Amino acid sequence: MIHPKLEYYTGHDSRRLAARVWNTEAPIADVVCLHGIVSHGGWYESSSASLAENGMDVHFLERRGSGLNVDSPGDVDDWQTWVSDFVVYLRKLPNNRPKILLGISWGGILATYIAKQHPELVNGLALICPGLYSSKAANRFQRIALRVARSVGVLNKRVQVPLQDPALFTHSPVWQEYIKTDPLALREITIRFAINNLKLLSEATTAPEKIQTPVLLMLASTDPITDNNATRRFVQRFGTSDKTVIEYEGASHTLEFEDDPSSYFHDLAKWCQKVASASTT
Repeated sequence: MIHPKLEYYTGHDSRRLAARVWNTEAPIADVVCLHGIVSHGGWYESSSASLAENGMDVHFLERRGSGLNVDSPGDVDDWQTWVSDFVVYLRKLPNNRPKILLGISWGGILATYIAKQHPELVNGLALICPGLYSSKAANRFQRIALRVARSVGVLNKRVQVPLQDPALFTHSPVWQEYIKTDPLALREITIRFAINNLKLLSEATTAPEKIQTPVLLMLASTDPITDNNATRRFVQRFGTSDKTVIEYEGASHTLEFEDDPSSYFHDLAKWCQKVASASTT
């Protein structure tokens, strides 16, 4: 298995941010990956190595305040900061090969927004059990509570991420234990993070017809987090006619943590290769 290098890049405000990078000798594309709200790039090393073994350079970026980025954990000043951090990275990549943006869970929200707003930077969009529509999203009363919290100035107050049970991510006892004991997992966020997350979600789910890039949507049939039906309907509204939807029977939210994720790895690599080939012909 190809192992990653740990690299650091400068975010939009000079913040030092971490990325796990898998390099190949003659890459056919760059795949830039965005992780979920709890997770970090370390959860996805096997699928990233698989993509690298299939000819792609893979860049798994850590969101500021998450994973290896220990400054201001679970916090952000503004949702546009998340966007700017990743756009800065996309722009520094070589222009002579395709760029594929891959968003997992929460990362699918950010990836969708970037693909819509910066089509010149993205040749393909892969959404893996994205958090665009979720049974775990803030309900009406929680949204009201967040507005009240903002009005009374308690933005620094920390709250638990509503995904504390490892069984929400995987059926595997081994991987559940890994999640439970993972020191880099994000367990708490600030009220400010939660409010900005709602703003990002609103922006990402507006005007889906603007997305014209080829899209891959991968779903898990027993996912307790992603609302598969709502997500399918949303993706069908994308402006592109090049849509691929794959659902894995019996799988849970984190496809990486299936007992045998080989079909997922194969399907993802095959689609990325197809996008890379189409973008260079």
